[in-house]
Amino acid sequence: MRSVRSGELPSERLAPSLLEAESVVLVGRAPDPTAIQPLVVHRDDQNFPAVFTATDKVSGAAHEVGLVVNPGSAGAMEIPPFAVAALRQASAIPPTRYFIREQMVEGQVVPVSVFRRRYTPEGPVDERLLDVDSWTHDRHGTVDKAIRFPLDADIEEISAEAAQDVFDMVARRTYVPLQRR
Repeated sequence: MRSVRSGELPSERLAPSLLEAESVVLVGRAPDPTAIQPLVVHRDDQNFPAVFTATDKVSGAAHEVGLVVNPGSAGAMEIPPFAVAALRQASAIPPTRYFIREQMVEGQVVPVSVFRRRYTPEGPVDERLLDVDSWTHDRHGTVDKAIRFPLDADIEEISAEAAQDVFDMVARRTYVPLQRR
């Protein structure tokens, strides 16, 4: 919040930064980590757990509550429940995407390569399956090309369930046409 006030951080980055930031939840005593009961500020029909910016990370609040950051200070800020839910959704890590390359083998179109794009806090990581649970970097940019130019791609996006079917084929070393996409 100080960074926004000083101009170091654009104001539109404040809320996402708060969700990414480490914070402390105020509790009455040293809690069992599985039974934290934070101080909750009640205003109208909304609940706001009190959190403070500091070095200990606490995992967040229930879906039906908002947040009040640094309550009682000049820099206090309330985030209503609907805004916390929207920020959670906007900052959620996207699910892993899977892609397949198929070719004709003994008269059947079967999977020959599996690729994936998984997301990390540093950004997307594109990989190619080498063997059961063994992946290597997609050094040819095959996934990136397929996402940016899907009509020109030689791979096709498939569901996580279809990818699991291919993983099972790899484990059995038996390849058959995909039944689901």
